[in-house]
Amino acid sequence: YGQGRIEQFDTPSAVLGAPATDYVADFVGADRGLKRLSVTPIEEGDLEQPPVVHLDDPLPRELDARWAVVLDQEDNLHGWISAEHARDAAKKGATVRDHARRMEAWLPVGASLKQAFATMLQHDAGWIAVIDADSEGRFLGVLTPARLHEALRRSTAADARDVARADVALEIIR
Repeated sequence: YGQGRIEQFDTPSAVLGAPATDYVADFVGADRGLKRLSVTPIEEGDLEQPPVVHLDDPLPRELDARWAVVLDQEDNLHGWISAEHARDAAKKGATVRDHARRMEAWLPVGASLKQAFATMLQHDAGWIAVIDADSEGRFLGVLTPARLHEALRRSTAADARDVARADVALEIIR
């Protein structure tokens, strides 16, 4: 094994996701799945689309979820609001602006899945907001732990099949 010859020549994500030989697998280590988080970017296709409200909207009495993302009029990320808080405050005729909470857990699209996971842990967040890296903060969607795991699986499968990540369909059991 590895007697001075190239065992695999590929991108870091491909080597980590689909080692060509047992020698390469041993070389990159048993924790290669965790290492792969560092070289796998967040893509728009990885994101969920939660309920959204705008700053100057009246507070909704009911939301279809436990929380909503708060955007400004240009669809830039501002914060979030819980359904419970919105329901209680809506009785007083307030606007979203009056009760929105600051968004601490966010990253630009293209950041690594490792950065996303670290941000979730740092802020004890069940999801992170993802914004357009080339704008002033235009909201694209949210990344949840389940979607992070799917992104990593899809990336590994894409490298193994030599196809685009968006072209990989996963069997998902929920």
